[in-house]
Order: sequence, then structure tokens, then C-alpha cells
Amino acid sequence: MSQETEALKKDIEQLRRDLGALTEAAKRSSQQKAQAGVDQARAQFDDVRARAELHTEQWGSQIKERPLTSVFAAFGVGILLGKLISR
Repeated sequence: MSQETEALKKDIEQLRRDLGALTEAAKRSSQQKAQAGVDQARAQFDDVRARAELHTEQWGSQIKERPLTSVFAAFGVGILLGKLISR
């Protein structure tokens, strides 16, 4: 083999190694970004859940304080939703 062929083979092998390293780096970066997105979504979900629990407790206490008003309010909302859905 000529020196040029040997040099070309070495260059091609180096390109293969570089491409493999680049592919692995891109894969790790994508995984890290995906994990960061999952972590952020989980944190937002936990925040929304905590706020929903707080509102549920507040509504529960209001219903206990004024049960008759709560029944009429629920009835009114039901009628309104029924009219909106029937359209």
C-alpha cells in the first residue's frame, strides 16, 4: 500500500472515532435536556397539585359554613352548564 492510502485509512478511522464521540455527546445532551424537562414538569405538577389541595380545603370549609348557599350555587352552575352543552 502507498503512504497516501495508509494516511487516508488513518484519517477515515479518526473520522469514525470523532463521529462516534460526537454522536455520544449529542445523545448525552439530549438525555440531559429530556431529564430537565421531566424534572420541570414534575415540579409544576407538584405545585398545581398543592394549590388544588389548598383550594379544595378552602371550598370544603366554605361548604361546611354555608351548605344551603353551596347547594344553590351548584344547582345554578349545573343549569348553566346544561344550557351551554345543549347548544
